[in-house]
Amino acid sequence: MLHELGHAIAGLSLGMKLRAFVIGPFQWYVGDGQWEFEFNPKDIFGVGKVGAFPRRANFPRWAQLSVAAAGVFVNLVTGTIALWAGFSVYPDSPNGALLTLFGLWSLILGGMNFAPFRIGSNYSDGAQIFQMLSNGVWADLHRVFSVAGSTLVTPLRPKDYDIDAILRAGRTINQGTQGLLLRILAYSYYLDLGKNLEAAGALSEAGSIYNESASDVSAETLTAFVFGGAYLWRDVNMTHSWWEHLEAKKPTRFNVDYWLAKSALHWSEGRLQDANQSWEKADALAQQLPRAGAYDFDRHCCSLLRHALDDVPVST
Repeated sequence: MLHELGHAIAGLSLGMKLRAFVIGPFQWYVGDGQWEFEFNPKDIFGVGKVGAFPRRANFPRWAQLSVAAAGVFVNLVTGTIALWAGFSVYPDSPNGALLTLFGLWSLILGGMNFAPFRIGSNYSDGAQIFQMLSNGVWADLHRVFSVAGSTLVTPLRPKDYDIDAILRAGRTINQGTQGLLLRILAYSYYLDLGKNLEAAGALSEAGSIYNESASDVSAETLTAFVFGGAYLWRDVNMTHSWWEHLEAKKPTRFNVDYWLAKSALHWSEGRLQDANQSWEKADALAQQLPRAGAYDFDRHCCSLLRHALDDVPVST
């Protein structure tokens, strides 16, 4: 908890917006502009995580490095104080033993987090610091994801992404969740600019990565494939297949993306009444979202599908 609080406080003090705070099974997220709490017993031994996003695209790298290092700094400070108190203030008491144990564990955790390593899709603080200092592909990745996060709290939209950085990172990171998300970002960038052919290509690459190495992504991520299958490819079989993948994950968030995907599915099947009902739910939710670039993009997608619904449906 202290480690993650270090990240959170550093981010807030540098002007970032906190949107997620996770300590094992205790998980707080901002979803569609509102804080939500979830308790997941299966993550009882899980890692902690802080989601703090900058309020501007040109957030300085030194500030991002400071946020990444803050958790380790807190571990080292609290561990050192606890050890000093255990040996000097309570040298011969149970309290002293507990403080000493806490101090040692805190220093060990700090040292482990500062070492660069990866567990699954999670990178240690040290690995992230090394990546940001590298000025290479991984530095591009951090900048790209930072700007993507900024769209949740600033007027920046997907069309403002640095597509060159996305493509550079994607040439090296071509598998796993990060590889898939890079293609989703490229898809959003092109779709926001009306470049449908390029958007379809990026989503096709994302689909290949999903099938090969990233099938553990959330149901919400799969909504892009359903929408794209209908709106970009006009392929009812592909759209239905992606919808089955989405439903298999038992979605619990019935937000704008979910209802847009369902509307696109019905439209591709020629079920206009059902498509319009789902679209109305998506649009109603979209109008309630805060004024921010990511949510403006949701409203833009509602507009795109509205125009498609008003035309003759195309099923192949």
